[in-house]
Amino acid sequence: MSHHTSVVLRQKNPLISRSLFMAVALLGVTQFAVAGQTVDQLSDCLVKATTATDKTTVLQWTFVALATHPDLKIFSNVTTEQKTQLDQKFAQVLQRVLVEQCSAQTKAVIQTEGLQAVGESFQQLGRSTGEEIIKNPEVKQQLQGVVRYLDLNKLVMTFLTPDILGKLGIIRGE
Repeated sequence: MSHHTSVVLRQKNPLISRSLFMAVALLGVTQFAVAGQTVDQLSDCLVKATTATDKTTVLQWTFVALATHPDLKIFSNVTTEQKTQLDQKFAQVLQRVLVEQCSAQTKAVIQTEGLQAVGESFQQLGRSTGEEIIKNPEVKQQLQGVVRYLDLNKLVMTFLTPDILGKLGIIRGE
């Protein structure tokens, strides 16, 4: 996938003209249900088609992409060469799963919803990869480490009001 294509996938749709809105409204809810199903089918295919190695590539590429943010840059020492290698590996994964393994689903999404919806299909793959990240013991430990700095009494007093506790069945009302 070229840089241009990835930019196109991230761009927001332009404002819908009045006549286009009317045409879409005339197509009815069924068209939207079918289009939503095609995105779901492509999402499922992407998750199933990616191997553990592919998911590692997705994870690494995502980390490096996020690390380019000015507020995160100080926490990463990824070299330009590493970024280039990850871009190449990620592009190979994208091409293989979209063109070879999920081509029918990709074509259906493009025909029913347009090219930008292909990017939306990757959200499920991102969620799946994110769930795997959180299962990692080291990551879990880091996430749990934050709890020791929270004022749990303050959280309880703020959010667990008598009304909420009553709804949870902890305090029985009159």
